[in-house]
Amino acid sequence: MPDLKPFYDAVIAAEEEVQRIANQIHEHFVSGTEEGKIAALELRSALDEAQKKHEEAVALYEAMQRANRPNDIAKNFIPVSSTDSAVVDNQPTVIKRQEYDRMSLVDRARFIRSGGKIED
Repeated sequence: MPDLKPFYDAVIAAEEEVQRIANQIHEHFVSGTEEGKIAALELRSALDEAQKKHEEAVALYEAMQRANRPNDIAKNFIPVSSTDSAVVDNQPTVIKRQEYDRMSLVDRARFIRSGGKIED
């Protein structure tokens, strides 16, 4: 599974570049001079290019996220049980404490998970 951090860092860097150019345009535009407005309009193409690079970085990051997810087929897979249903059905539902104490930890866990009860 690839590390997504470099892709996310690219998204952050592209967003910072968009914001940097947008702030430059804002500073030039609010200066109130004709030269400032012309300079702001000249930066428009740089802003469009930065936004395009940001969109591409986001698209690549999202594609890498999708590639890291397990596919739907694997999520829906249900393994076939190899245990015999007759063995499970023959297990008592209530046993004495002494019998339970003699069981291994694995058998105890199976007994409890199957709905078994212990009586004193």
